[in-house]
Amino acid sequence: MLRVGPAGFEETMDYFGHNRIKWTYATHRVDRSAVKGLVPMSEDPDPGRVVLGRVVAIGRHKEVEGTDGRKLMLFPGDVLAGTLAYRYATDQYEGLPISSGPAAHLLSIGGVCGYVASKNEKMLDPTTLEWIGTLADAAGQPLRLRRFALRPPRHVAAPRPRAVLVVGASMNAGKTTTAAQLIRSLSGQGRRVAAAKLTGTACRKDPGMMEDAGALRVLDFTHLGHASTANLAIPELLALAADLRALLCEERPEFVVYEIADGIFQRETRLLLEDTAFRETIDVVLYAAPESPSCESGVRWLRERGYTVGAVSGMVANSRLGMEEVRAATGVPCLNGQMILDGALNAVLLPASVA
Repeated sequence: MLRVGPAGFEETMDYFGHNRIKWTYATHRVDRSAVKGLVPMSEDPDPGRVVLGRVVAIGRHKEVEGTDGRKLMLFPGDVLAGTLAYRYATDQYEGLPISSGPAAHLLSIGGVCGYVASKNEKMLDPTTLEWIGTLADAAGQPLRLRRFALRPPRHVAAPRPRAVLVVGASMNAGKTTTAAQLIRSLSGQGRRVAAAKLTGTACRKDPGMMEDAGALRVLDFTHLGHASTANLAIPELLALAADLRALLCEERPEFVVYEIADGIFQRETRLLLEDTAFRETIDVVLYAAPESPSCESGVRWLRERGYTVGAVSGMVANSRLGMEEVRAATGVPCLNGQMILDGALNAVLLPASVA
């Protein structure tokens, strides 16, 4: 193990040599006092490994999110602390958590790193890195995110909150916006609301929107030691969802709002939605989509699996004509953001005596 002295890490872990380390959101749970040196990168895929890389050339990502969510501008020569992880993003990159590829890449604004295996044809080439090494503890053991994960409570003595799940047809369908609008509507009525993003790639923006909307507590998979949920096995996904739910229930919320990333046919999304035990934890589903045909097929798919679809929202609801098409095709209310903020979902979510 390379033990880094005065010319390397300072006691505060702020600098590597003359470069201030840009700690990314993916590493926000890492206890920097545990970092005592560097070990070589692994040749095998190793999701969750905390790594140090130097920016070689700026591509798609010209900035990263810091641990607090602030965007940090990137310059060639910058040193980043990030995490190896898979990336699944139809609008951006397919990424692998390897350091043995022909190049090193920044896969996401949240600090997920690895190698781009494929990309959307309209997407710019990724920002390229060179590996400095893996961060290690005093015993020379590589640091991984799971070491710093929150520990869920074994028992939560609280009434079961009503659970609302926001899913969608694809990336950028309006899921996070819909979730935030619902949280704002409920919290504005004095309701206790907690929220979580169950799947996706580390990104501070989405939990931040839910916090801004008034949620008492917001968590995501990074709090449980995952920079990405891509390629997780179904037992890991189910445990992740259950642990996030247990942590949120410590706040004794009346409602929990969950968001699942990507579209309903994406691997992890589909695995969760098709699991009977997971379905039994969900009371109402909100479906976000860009246009009416995907609303019809998505609502039908969810109903076939036993979900109660309370409403459709998202990009399709930006148009009154689109909203009318959805209502005609699905029989489900199609609500724009203002309708949600004004309490249009109360009839679905609140007891009849209150709504």
